[in-house]
Amino acid sequence: MKNKRFFRTSVYAWLILCVLFAFQDKVRAQSDESPTKEYGKKEFIQDFQNAVLLVRLQDKDLTLKRLEEEGLQEQAEKIREMQRRENRETVLSFRKTFDFCPVYFFYAKDSEAIRKGDYKDKLFDADFQAAQVSSNQKVFTAEFAETDGLGIDGLIIRDDQLLSFEDPIPYFERRFVFFGLIERSKARMVEAYNKRLHQYSDKYRQS
Repeated sequence: MKNKRFFRTSVYAWLILCVLFAFQDKVRAQSDESPTKEYGKKEFIQDFQNAVLLVRLQDKDLTLKRLEEEGLQEQAEKIREMQRRENRETVLSFRKTFDFCPVYFFYAKDSEAIRKGDYKDKLFDADFQAAQVSSNQKVFTAEFAETDGLGIDGLIIRDDQLLSFEDPIPYFERRFVFFGLIERSKARMVEAYNKRLHQYSDKYRQS
């Protein structure tokens, strides 16, 4: 009787182990298929260096249309001029400090077209001259905003669908550093991020 009970217990234990191993293999397979697992920092840097970075500039398009429809032309012009100065600062920040890959710019109103890969008449360079990107060119996007979820303010790098990357990808450069006591300009953020990209690139090239 005791042998039967022992045998039955052993069979149950063996079945449980089989189920556990099968479940573990399934979890491991799903983990291996995870984009974040496969697409690491090294692949990101290599892609980035061969890509074109498209920087999104805000245009306050909807706000300006609403103000103009309400006859508030003077207020609309003030906002337009303020945004124009801010965008110029962004463009100059990249022009002076970023050389890791080519950089072009586009306005927020064209975001949906950019997601679809429709770059015709939407892009321009640091001299505000029309630029074009081929359909097979690797593209990253960027803007000065906040990270999704964490709410970190700074320079944010996104994919060609304007979606944020995740850790361990180095996809942002903070505006506020040293416990939030020091605020960096756009040029300083771009310069710091450009330096990080080159450091990563040198590291992976040597490894």
